Amino acid sequence: MEAQKDPPVDRPRLGPLEWALIALLFIGTFYVTVVTATHYGPTYDEPHYASAGIRYADWWARVFHGDFQAFGRDEIHSTWRLNHEHPPLQKCASGFSERWFGQYLPGLAAIRLPSALWFALTACAIYLFTRGIWGRRGALFGALAFALLPRVVAHAHFIALDMPITAWFFITAALAAEAVRRNSWRWTVLAGVAFGLALMSKLNAFFLPVLLLAWGLLFYQQRWLKLVVLLLLIGPAVFVLGWPWLWIGFGDHLREYLAFHFRHAAYNVWYLGQLHEYAPWHYPFVLTAVTTPTLILLLSLLGAQRAWARRKRDPERVLILLGLALSLLPSALPTSPKYNGVRLFLPAFPFLAALAGGGFAWLQAQLTRPVRRRQAHGALLSVAVAVILGGALLLPSLSGIARTHPYQLAYYNILVGGPEGARQRGFETIYWGQVFQEAPLFLNQVEKPSSRVLLIPTGVIYLLEFQQQAGSLRPDVEFTGEETDARTADYVMFQAMQSDYTQLAWSLVSEEEPVWEVTVGETPVLLAYDRAAVSDVLAGAAR
Repeated sequence: MEAQKDPPVDRPRLGPLEWALIALLFIGTFYVTVVTATHYGPTYDEPHYASAGIRYADWWARVFHGDFQAFGRDEIHSTWRLNHEHPPLQKCASGFSERWFGQYLPGLAAIRLPSALWFALTACAIYLFTRGIWGRRGALFGALAFALLPRVVAHAHFIALDMPITAWFFITAALAAEAVRRNSWRWTVLAGVAFGLALMSKLNAFFLPVLLLAWGLLFYQQRWLKLVVLLLLIGPAVFVLGWPWLWIGFGDHLREYLAFHFRHAAYNVWYLGQLHEYAPWHYPFVLTAVTTPTLILLLSLLGAQRAWARRKRDPERVLILLGLALSLLPSALPTSPKYNGVRLFLPAFPFLAALAGGGFAWLQAQLTRPVRRRQAHGALLSVAVAVILGGALLLPSLSGIARTHPYQLAYYNILVGGPEGARQRGFETIYWGQVFQEAPLFLNQVEKPSSRVLLIPTGVIYLLEFQQQAGSLRPDVEFTGEETDARTADYVMFQAMQSDYTQLAWSLVSEEEPVWEVTVGETPVLLAYDRAAVSDVLAGAAR
């Protein structure tokens, strides 16, 4: 079904006031994320990505300064083999950010700055793409809805691969739509570069050809060639040029990269009260439903209905629907990894927020229509009603961010009763280890010198040792990850990540009171138990 040659929706030119609005949206989103970067503790993956990024940036700096010995095979291998399992965009960006801004920004703020950049770019891309679909009000609401999604806000603070792929997946789709709508090779090149950056972000980018080619075949058969060029030529070229690891042993290294992810180890997840190696197919849909603020979720359903109703006249609406579906469906496959909340399908959320903008556009149009008919001040009253309505609908999102800060990874909506209701219903409370940043608040106050702490799981020890090296945690505290040391340890500490619980952790949570805990509301996210509690549990198990 070939779409009309002319665009079905009027797209007014961007004027100075609208550019100012976009600049304000970008600066506000970016600034708030950067200034709160130090509120979030380091996660499991960040030290690995940060160290690799600094090495990558040093290599590129040598090239930019004319040291062409860096192009030697051994030089490339020694630098780029570090964390070569993942593409380099986020790591390179973080490395350069640390080089340029590390002396000006505190803590991890500089090295985390690129994630804030991707976050702000995505909010602006939602506005720019959907203003011609829903109108300015709906587009602005969609952008703000995305910027206020609690789980997304948390991920916007970490050195990880999830925020860049979220940004470049959506931006590629938006630019590709603009390229075929305008029938423009210039926009095709821009979309191709964006696709290359998506490929340099994370493996999720491999689903973009499925999304764009299917959409192009449905609506733009006569312009399909442009999509083929950007997906098969421009994007892969950018991907290879931007990843020097592929310059040596291209075939072997590319196969190794793909094999690593297609054979990726399955990590356990606690879901609906059971421990799963591979969670059921409905995991991504249920997690999306219970971690999105309820009003935004309802508006996105309304927006989806409105998009489907006009699917033959507005191809871009169908692209948003397909984008949401293609971002969630891979995680529903039987052998797809399903863990860490919404992290592995984070690219779904710009499309979800864009649909919420469509729902808002329809709702505010119904409420402001009677007001606009008034001859006196009708337009002004219409704006006032839209602003009040938008503020009221976004207030729960803002409240959710504030109530869980800086642990929005523990956010759940009222459909499951918030974080505490989610815990009782068998959802994983938190993940990724950032809450261990609070450990010094307890351990630095312990009176006994050279206290011994059993950490569960053993893999989190390096997060505490990192704090000792940084000077925030006293150096005399000793850590062990061996549960055979439980009887001699002074304390046992673990985060409320139920998939990491051992039998000892489950017994402590169910039978004993912690001597110290960090909570989100009433829900514990980090717990510490003393030797007496451990002895009681072990004695009970022996009986």
